[in-house]
Amino acid sequence: MSFDPRQVALAVREHRKAAGLTQAELAEKAGLAFETISRVESGREPPSLRTAVALADALGVSLDAVVGRSAKAPPRRRWPAPEARRLASAAQRLEPSMLKHLSAIAARLASAAGRSARKRGSTPGRRGGRR
Repeated sequence: MSFDPRQVALAVREHRKAAGLTQAELAEKAGLAFETISRVESGREPPSLRTAVALADALGVSLDAVVGRSAKAPPRRRWPAPEARRLASAAQRLEPSMLKHLSAIAARLASAAGRSARKRGSTPGRRGGRR
């Protein structure tokens, strides 16, 4: 089987979108530069082994999946989810002070989800010890 950077580009893009991440979010999660993600996804530059491993960890997939060797396609994610659309619609009808409270709640939930993921050991892109 030959190596095809276009296959890698397609695989990384599909897994990133299935995870609901932007290129910038994936770069941050993987501890990589945004430009690196852009070059890999465009097929201009195949990832180094270190980059491929960081991407696999950040996306929660195998290294084979990142380089396009996985037979199983990533799950398609409807974005935004119906619940998110309903929440956004309801938020548009809130008074500014209530919207501020809702934003604070959402930020805390996102923070708690991040802490929960770190406790499970799924903090991709970390090198060395604790921060």
